[in-house]
Amino acid sequence: MHFQQWLQQGEALYQNALKEFHAIEAQLDDLETRLVAKQAEVNQIAQVIGKPPAEGNRRLSAQLVTGQIIDDHERQPQPVTNNANIARALTGKFGR
Repeated sequence: MHFQQWLQQGEALYQNALKEFHAIEAQLDDLETRLVAKQAEVNQIAQVIGKPPAEGNRRLSAQLVTGQIIDDHERQPQPVTNNANIARALTGKFGR
């Protein structure tokens, strides 16, 4: 019976953590939407008064990273790379 109680406690902890995760995820979605709208507003004002546009420095959300980038990666054939190409790209001499 103790093992069954332990499993039930684990299930309850999991469900609570999952519920909190989804709540925070919803908050992030709302904040990202508000952030995009605010950036558009700032950029519109910047354009009128001759200021540079606001550029976001936020990291990609986990959803974008795990969803969009991986999907794109799987769909596109990968180019053959070698160390020389990598070195040229890192030094800014790629394509010269």
